[in-house]
Amino acid sequence: MNRKNLLFVAGAGLIFLASCQSPKDQIVRKWQVENVEVPAQDSMMKVREKSIDTITVLDSNMAMFMGTNNLDSFKMLAKQQMAESKKQQEEQVKQMSMTFLKDGIMLQEGGGRTDSAKWVLSEDGKKLMLSALNPPAGMPNRTDTFIVDKISGSNLRFKIEQPQGVVFINLKAAGEQKAEAKKEEEKK
Repeated sequence: MNRKNLLFVAGAGLIFLASCQSPKDQIVRKWQVENVEVPAQDSMMKVREKSIDTITVLDSNMAMFMGTNNLDSFKMLAKQQMAESKKQQEEQVKQMSMTFLKDGIMLQEGGGRTDSAKWVLSEDGKKLMLSALNPPAGMPNRTDTFIVDKISGSNLRFKIEQPQGVVFINLKAAGEQKAEAKKEEEKK
């Protein structure tokens, strides 16, 4: 067997072994949050943006808030403010990571703090239950349930059903983002 064929067989074997891992084995690692999808919030943002276009008169509070009496400038500034707010939220989310340890502890980092929780994956690998590691005395120990929408060696997607609607959290294996950033840097 020549070297090229040998590398191909070895690579195929590694892919096969990775696909045979159980969801519990696949989740144990550090995951970087790529983004959070909140369809209800996105829908509301579109409604808000459309409502800005319907404004025909500025009152004194609106003018003071945006620092302008000009209707067109007010609309432009209001839309810019919405866009900047969304961008800031997206950047904050990208600073978060979740590390699932083999011993059933999950560490969540972001915003300058680290939180911990107990994690348990259901037998079928479809639900992740998180509960407080050390709940405060006298407080009930609440369990949050995330639906594992997708899991592979490099991607993880949680679905969280809330009264306000569904939320999706998309994560990427922490080392994967660094490799992609390095590739992008090399292209330049």
